[in-house]
Amino acid sequence: MITRNRKEGAVLALTLVVLLFGLAFSGAVLLLVENFFSTSLSLVRDITITNEAEGGLETGKQWLDSYIENNDMLPRFSSASLTGEIDVTGDPSVIRIHHFPLSPSSGNPDVQVEIEVFDLNYEIGTITLNPGTIFPPQLNATMIQYLGSRHLSSSYAASNRGEGDVGAGFGMDRYGVYLVRSKAVLGEREKAVGEAVIRVRGE
Repeated sequence: MITRNRKEGAVLALTLVVLLFGLAFSGAVLLLVENFFSTSLSLVRDITITNEAEGGLETGKQWLDSYIENNDMLPRFSSASLTGEIDVTGDPSVIRIHHFPLSPSSGNPDVQVEIEVFDLNYEIGTITLNPGTIFPPQLNATMIQYLGSRHLSSSYAASNRGEGDVGAGFGMDRYGVYLVRSKAVLGEREKAVGEAVIRVRGE
């Protein structure tokens, strides 16, 4: 009788050990699944907002092309002259030529997208930037003329015999350099991308 009770007790103890092991194993598997799901969801959201942000860049470039085609002129932040002088501060809106406010993306309404287009052809008056503040880079008339001259006036005569005028025939009103910046927001996640583009007005 005592031997039988001991056997039953041993079986019960073994059963409890197996049950505890099974519960622990199930908990570990559940934790791994939850972590995998969380990681996968985070990756999907990152891909989603990146795609929408890059889509915003294309929208900004399309706006540039449409403006130039419809108005036969380059969009400028300053109407007074080809180059405008500004005081560089922490607010880049002074050189912003177009702004799509933060609104639901047409591709994914869950994602909010903001698009800005900046004119980089400016002259610097004063600089009062706080440390760490980012301002769209300057690409003024001299730099644009240099880039344009390399396309327009590179010839055998100019490069080998010193003849010709580097930059001859270069029209400052034909070239524009812009920064298109797009920001996508999904919940607490945010992705900002930017691209500098050169646009040439037709002949």
